[in-house]
Amino acid sequence: MFFNLQNLVIMKRFQRVLIITPSMCKGGAETQLVKVALHLQSNFNKVLIVSLKPIDQFNGDLQKFGLNVLFLNNWSSHSFSNLRTIYTTIKTFKPNVVIAFMFIAIIFARLFKLIFRFKLISTIRNSVIKKKWFIPFKVTSSIDDIIVYNSFASKSNFEKRNLVKRNGIVINNGIYLPPLKNTKGYDKSKDQFVWICMAHFSYNKDYHTLFKAIKLIKNKNFRVDIIGELNNEVWPFELVEELGIKDYVNILGYKKNIGTYLNQSDAFVMSSHYEGMANAILEAMAHAKPIVVTDIDGNNELLRDGQCGFLCKKQNEHDMADNMIKVMEMETAERNKLGQKGRRYIESHFKEDKVMNNWMNLVNEIAE
Repeated sequence: MFFNLQNLVIMKRFQRVLIITPSMCKGGAETQLVKVALHLQSNFNKVLIVSLKPIDQFNGDLQKFGLNVLFLNNWSSHSFSNLRTIYTTIKTFKPNVVIAFMFIAIIFARLFKLIFRFKLISTIRNSVIKKKWFIPFKVTSSIDDIIVYNSFASKSNFEKRNLVKRNGIVINNGIYLPPLKNTKGYDKSKDQFVWICMAHFSYNKDYHTLFKAIKLIKNKNFRVDIIGELNNEVWPFELVEELGIKDYVNILGYKKNIGTYLNQSDAFVMSSHYEGMANAILEAMAHAKPIVVTDIDGNNELLRDGQCGFLCKKQNEHDMADNMIKVMEMETAERNKLGQKGRRYIESHFKEDKVMNNWMNLVNEIAE
């Protein structure tokens, strides 16, 4: 009798969830997408991911995780067949709920909702929308069932600008809290201070400002380890050479085991133009690292509430250099105190299991 009752509960909660994303790049939004998909799937839901572009930077991990992912072809030569594939996939899969990650995926999902009438959760992962998506996004804004933001700054920006017709909710990014390892106390009189920056080499990460800041403090004993997808770019190496900071910058490319590098670092730095809610900062906070980042939406929300570091003026290498010096010249106990504040904030607001349960509860609520 108990066995049958348990099966009935499982059947009741079983949902068919289609997740649409622009691509499967190895970025913060896609990482959260994978976590949500895995959690839903582990709780007896049927999950299918549709990537609008044939980009998979997870290098076989998606298949290893047991996730079903459909990659569309290049749109320049396969526009009609891609649209037909999406139509056929939705018709066959019959999703109870569709989750659309990021702007172009949201626009596609809204248009197909007009045909199939599924429940739509649109999730906005950035506080800035590019001009090319602005009009189609605004015109279709009444079609969502609910909007999920990953920061209060994004929610405020979109609602104040009347870019959405539905009230939204905030579900934070889910972050794994690693066990903290005991490391030796940093001795600024003889030890090299190790900064870590985790960001792909894309426009919004503004590495130019970071590299210029590094040049300004070359008289200090430090290095910056940089982890991020280079995408075959050579300009970072050329700029490092041009600025004469080769001995201070260690460009490592993409790495899976970022925890190892975070454990070996003393503080985190990043110089973005704009962010949504940067996973890299959250992960550094989870590892109890002091933070130096630009004063932009998302970042200022984290540092204001987490009280774990310093905000710098955007595109201002002098301000960034000053704050980096401030952290390097702190006593170890003071720097550790900043790091612990950040970790406690992550534990209270971004703990992975709590965040993933929020997603699962939302899917069940919308479906029912």
